[in-house]
Amino acid sequence: MIHRNIILFKLTQFLGGLWFLSSLAVVYFETITQSYALAMAVFAISSLSTTVMEIPAGLFSDKIGRRKTLLCSPILVCLAFLLWALAGSFQYSFLLFLGAFLWGTAEAVKSGTDEALIYETMDELGERENFKIQYAKSRGWGQIGLSVSAVMAAVITYFCSLQVLAWVSVIPFIAQFVVVWFFVEPKCTQKRKTSNSWTHFQLAFKKLWQNKKLRFYAGIEMIDTAFGMATFRFEGAYYQAFVKEWGVNIVRGIKHILGIIGFFIVPYFRKISVVKLFFGAMFGNAFVRLVGVTLNNVFSPFIMATVSLFYGSEKTSCADIMQQEFSSEQRATMKSIISCLSGIFMVFALVLMGLIADKYGARTAILTAILVKIGVFICSLIILKKKAI
Repeated sequence: MIHRNIILFKLTQFLGGLWFLSSLAVVYFETITQSYALAMAVFAISSLSTTVMEIPAGLFSDKIGRRKTLLCSPILVCLAFLLWALAGSFQYSFLLFLGAFLWGTAEAVKSGTDEALIYETMDELGERENFKIQYAKSRGWGQIGLSVSAVMAAVITYFCSLQVLAWVSVIPFIAQFVVVWFFVEPKCTQKRKTSNSWTHFQLAFKKLWQNKKLRFYAGIEMIDTAFGMATFRFEGAYYQAFVKEWGVNIVRGIKHILGIIGFFIVPYFRKISVVKLFFGAMFGNAFVRLVGVTLNNVFSPFIMATVSLFYGSEKTSCADIMQQEFSSEQRATMKSIISCLSGIFMVFALVLMGLIADKYGARTAILTAILVKIGVFICSLIILKKKAI
């Protein structure tokens, strides 16, 4: 019966990708707030909310189960997107920030729990070694959802306004709630003994800190994810210098189609160690972005879209490395601690990029994030070369 989790997880990833406003969210927020700094602050509030709620959500997941925890996420997303749609209809900026808080909470609820669910499902099926393959395939379906979303958004923005995009974005997450309802709880969480939440957190943090390898990769994940996500959120504003609003969605659609390929080719890299795969993909991601921004012409959005070919390998290999190091009893909590710290870095990255964009332009903001990612890559290789890990 638990085998159906694999199919349902792919479906939830697909539906989660159907956020029609995604590629133009910062543009939509800017039309309401009249400032890129404030528009990026909406994402910053979301990230801060995620940061605050990460650890409670991880504890919640480890104590009451994966399915019940995941059911909360689509409910919160629906409420958040409704508030954002209303913010555009009535030009109320405060609704954007309220919605951002709910969306951030939804991300915290989902973070760690979804990975833990698929890992524990594979473990119960006796196929733990295939976690990387199933994880990549599932995330690939998320990219399919994002591709479909971008194409549909391009059509909608060609004939309608961004406001329409904001309203229709609510629908897929209602469907996602129905799908999550049918998940099967892994036996390991059903039999888990309950303990004091503070003790549970202390033990998870202690194991995370004492594991040198996990601490190293968690640090990379925190900074790389923060600036990578900030870049992803801001790309739409940069692309507008070269293509129209509906064209931004076309570029984003191409990007996600390449993302599908990026995730589905992961199984073909079985003979490559996860460490080499992780750093190779990390380098490819940063290098392609740098080439695109350096050229700074009509080809830049399309060049930068190809980073998705590396995204699947980078995220899958990182997840595989960390899931192998997590303890079974504190799996979601340990992931939530890492996500919590990532959120702190992300708040800084989002605000920084917004301020830089207001003063120096979108290109400089994007370039700043790319240089940070390259710096993290170089520092990581130096540490590995010294065999400090």
